[in-house]
Amino acid sequence: QVSKRQVELVTPLANFMARVILDIQSGREKENRRKRAQELLALISNLGPAIIKAGQALSSRPDLLPAEYLEELQKLQDRLPPFPTPQAFATIEEELGMTIDEIFSEIDSEPVAAASIGQVYKGRLRSNGQQVAVKVQRPGCEEQIGIDLFILRSYSQVFTGLLKAVRRDLDFVSVIDDFGRLIYGEIDYLLEANNAKKFNEIYALSSQNVTAPIVYEAFTTKKVLMMEWVEGFRLTDSAALERLGFDKTQLVNTLVECSFRQILDNGFFHADPHAGNLFVNKRGQLVYLDFGMMSYVKPNQRYSLIEAVAHLVNRDFDALATLYKRMGFIPVDQDTKPIVEALQDALPEVLGASVSELNFKNVINKLGDVMYKYPFSLPPFYIAIIRCLGVLEGLAIQVDSNFTIIRRAYPYIASLLLTDASPELKASLRQLSMPEGQLLWGRVESLLENALSLEKSQFDASMAASQLLDFLLDEDSKEVADQVVEKSVELADQLGVEFSDYIKEYTGAISGFGRVFQNVPSPLSLSLLGLVQARVLKADTDPEMGPLLLKAQQIARVLGANSSIDPKKLAKLISKVLRDPRAQALTQDLAIRISERAIARNFGVLLAQDRFGGRPSGGSVSPSTSFRQMDRERAEGKDTNPKPPS
Repeated sequence: QVSKRQVELVTPLANFMARVILDIQSGREKENRRKRAQELLALISNLGPAIIKAGQALSSRPDLLPAEYLEELQKLQDRLPPFPTPQAFATIEEELGMTIDEIFSEIDSEPVAAASIGQVYKGRLRSNGQQVAVKVQRPGCEEQIGIDLFILRSYSQVFTGLLKAVRRDLDFVSVIDDFGRLIYGEIDYLLEANNAKKFNEIYALSSQNVTAPIVYEAFTTKKVLMMEWVEGFRLTDSAALERLGFDKTQLVNTLVECSFRQILDNGFFHADPHAGNLFVNKRGQLVYLDFGMMSYVKPNQRYSLIEAVAHLVNRDFDALATLYKRMGFIPVDQDTKPIVEALQDALPEVLGASVSELNFKNVINKLGDVMYKYPFSLPPFYIAIIRCLGVLEGLAIQVDSNFTIIRRAYPYIASLLLTDASPELKASLRQLSMPEGQLLWGRVESLLENALSLEKSQFDASMAASQLLDFLLDEDSKEVADQVVEKSVELADQLGVEFSDYIKEYTGAISGFGRVFQNVPSPLSLSLLGLVQARVLKADTDPEMGPLLLKAQQIARVLGANSSIDPKKLAKLISKVLRDPRAQALTQDLAIRISERAIARNFGVLLAQDRFGGRPSGGSVSPSTSFRQMDRERAEGKDTNPKPPS
């Protein structure tokens, strides 16, 4: 049996590889790549369930195959003609030790679905009258898979040698081993039952919008899986969802939020969320089905993924290449300069790109070109995530044509970076915000804006503030804290100026009002601004706000609308500031500098001229330049007490 299967399997694969090698030797490999990819698709489709599954697994491996092969292999259908129902019933009786009549009061004579590994029947349990879905493994499936894996692994060293001949340094043995673990996990229905139970415990029980079928353990074995029957509609069935009054966009939001929680919060995730594995029940809940393809991401791997997306969004490809080394994607001795240059050329501006450029498939294709050219080797968890996010975006696009998974993921990632207390993510935030010791305000601002775009349940502003305070009070962050204070002084001063200008626009209505509030401290000015707009100044058209004032108002509205500041946590934060000597010193320094700016601006440039010995010849003194000089001298311990104006 093994010898016969060896001929059936190895001969066509060897012939195919020979054609590819001839293409390479003749310099026509790229020209013939699409043609060869189509030949491989046809070949794999006729070699049985194990090889079909292997082809599907390869379709998510940009480090192994060029884009043309990935695109063709994604067309593989995991469908085979159903095997005879008498065989299925015989398997059920043998596995459960009971007759069909003893188990079911009724069961369909034909399967409702059939695939390469098993098929599903609809029945009703005699014991409790509940409708159930019964999955039965295809007879001889496990034995066939075992033989195919044995043959492939036996020839893996030969395949590795052939790949080296065409300048591809790949350990084919590890590829076969990874695939073996994947497919044996799919054919073990006891493992799938445990996956379904775990998914229910982690996600379904903690959310009113997500659920999964109940497993009937008493009727489940390695080859038979019995679960609750789910009545519902596919997420892509727009007509049915509209008829029932369900919001498709909200359902997609639920799917995306749950997927991010799975990958980034808990690490246990459904790796195959395609349309056939997702239903919407009559209560409007999203129902996950088929738990044969689950994966797990360890905490350190999750942190690395978060950091990778942040570097990608900020186009910090040097840091991204270094991270790839740390994750084991490329050898530690690999020169990353050409990889960095290739990434810069291949990838678009992630947050500012058009939808067509930004879709996950396009980004992965471009990233895959780099991974195929250079010696990348992707671990199983990363491959599972690529598959999951690709399938997820493809499904969501059918509901919302402008949906992009990367843009939707970044606010969630920004929230984790700002609120997670793990040392790994704290280090990632430090690396992202100050890669060379200098705080990059644009990145910090982008993180905050994206995090604030989330709902209250997804971003805790109080926790973010607490994390920021801990970061600034750390002994290693003294230089950063000084930068933050200096920048805060500049922002507060500019905010005061913009507020003053805003108020002056109303002087036609209230004489002298602008002068009254010209030097009101900025936090108070924001509150007064709302009061003035709403109750005092009844102008038909609001004057134009300055950019900083407008942004501050937008942030205040978002915080107010989402109520993402917890009063108890805020009280603890204030208590920490009052008790911590370092926090007291920073707060005092900030207050003094803001006051000095306000005083100096109130008396004009006279204070600056007197403080620094008059106006330089040939030009004027810039107040902002003088303020910065005062701040630098204070940092050096010099006396900066302002003299009275002359």
